Amino acid sequence: MKRKNLGTKLVAAGLTAALLLTGCGGNSSSGQATGSTGEGTTQSAGEEERPTITVAVSMNEKGEYSDANYAIKYIEDNTGVNIEFVQLPSEKADADTKLNLMLSSGEYPDVICYGMNKQKMVKFAKEGIFVPINDYIDKYGDNMKRLFEARPQYEQLSYAPDGNIYGFVTANECYHCQAYPKLWYNTEWLEALGLEEPQTTEELKEVLLAVKNSDYNGNGKADEIPLTGSKDWDCQLEWYLLNSFVPVDKDTLSHVEDGKVVFSCNTEEFKQGLAYLNELYTLGLIDPTCFTQTSDQMQQVIRSDKNLVFGYTADHFAMGIDLDDAHLNEVTAAMIPAEGPNGARWQLHKDYVDMTDGFSWFITDKCENVEAAFKVGDFLMGDESSMVQMYGEEGNYWGKLDTPTESILQGTEAIYWIKPGFTSNEDDAYQKNTFWSGLMNQLAEFRASMSPRPEDMYVSDSYEARLFDETAKVVPYFYPEYLPKNLFLEDDTDSETFTTIQTSLREYVKTSIAQFATGEMSVEKDWDSYLKALEKYDVETYVSLYQKAYDVYAAQQ
Repeated sequence: MKRKNLGTKLVAAGLTAALLLTGCGGNSSSGQATGSTGEGTTQSAGEEERPTITVAVSMNEKGEYSDANYAIKYIEDNTGVNIEFVQLPSEKADADTKLNLMLSSGEYPDVICYGMNKQKMVKFAKEGIFVPINDYIDKYGDNMKRLFEARPQYEQLSYAPDGNIYGFVTANECYHCQAYPKLWYNTEWLEALGLEEPQTTEELKEVLLAVKNSDYNGNGKADEIPLTGSKDWDCQLEWYLLNSFVPVDKDTLSHVEDGKVVFSCNTEEFKQGLAYLNELYTLGLIDPTCFTQTSDQMQQVIRSDKNLVFGYTADHFAMGIDLDDAHLNEVTAAMIPAEGPNGARWQLHKDYVDMTDGFSWFITDKCENVEAAFKVGDFLMGDESSMVQMYGEEGNYWGKLDTPTESILQGTEAIYWIKPGFTSNEDDAYQKNTFWSGLMNQLAEFRASMSPRPEDMYVSDSYEARLFDETAKVVPYFYPEYLPKNLFLEDDTDSETFTTIQTSLREYVKTSIAQFATGEMSVEKDWDSYLKALEKYDVETYVSLYQKAYDVYAAQQ
């Protein structure tokens, strides 16, 4: 058969251009591509002939890509389809080059199991390389339809402009990552002051003043730091505080209101937020270094004296305190957002749709049995299939609990156990019996089903459970309408223009916030000049393009 030598033909063709694609699955590096049945659909004696599909995948050098791999044999036996693998290298740049070679030469397999963004997916669909799968979803897509029902935003994201779906959207959800940053504070310190968690921005200011004058560390100096943050990761204090005035984040600089994209950083509410930042800064309630220090430097300050810093913004609280200090772990908590003078009270929010790795499992026009290829892809999204892909045979690294129990995600149950302590990269048996396709069920609820709630919440091993609990406090303050950060613009010129404007705007607004907060610029005197400068960055075009992309996304609801 032609398929027998497909991998060799593709290597021989050679091409230097690389695609802007993202890797598929998890562990991947170079390995040997071996088909599970060798000669196409040839079967052992007495075995009913079943179809074979060829699949390009980035390979793990320690892995096994034949039916000697328990996970691959499990997939084949449960779908009735044999899989013959075509190697993509482990290094992304090399894999991009080889994939470009395949697609440009016309010598490519039935399925591309390799992650890519929507722009690339639509490009290859327009070229006729990827085939639409809408009809197959309707007939055979039990797991994909289940995903779309649980997360309608993934279905919205999946449609190309022509109304077709050309790839399997990949979920990679992290429950606590939805709320970055949180404001982490010392509850014991607050109790020692006889105060309660602040509910408004004015109450927050009063709490911070009390902190500043408390001499909590007992050294006789007013050196306590009420609030700090850092410039990297999602640790920026300023964006957290501004959400008590207007919904805004450092990526979009905008929000959506009644379906309309609104640029947040030229509004009267934004101006009020800047004035509040300046007031706190002038009163000595914001650490002057928070606009310039790194998260590592912030952590060093916080850990230098556990009674020095009252509150800090960070993705998770171990970016500040030492988790091995069980008592400090117990008294550290996330503060709910304070309500501003206009009623704004938002927690910075990143929806699951912005955590996706994009798309994978693209069925090409070379595939003679699209139904079989689709069924395999959909099967890979199932619960038990996901466990086998990630952990191999049941009973070795995973299994089912005798009795379901409370999980770390409120309202869900844990039904699986995972072998504690093993490190997959050091376990050859694990490597040779798993297959990280990238299509596994990675919804937050399913991931929590592998994590029973621990008895002791204040040891380092219980860290994720603590993060889940603290996140649950702030979820009610998520934006009522969410503006995705990574929307699709079909026209390449529009996409390039949008990216260029956004990059410039982000830098200008970030710098201006710090200048307004520290008093280098005056909210009263320099606001108009700030607005005029914004106009030069073409905010109008930015909003117009964002609206265009959002309308396409929202139209799929």
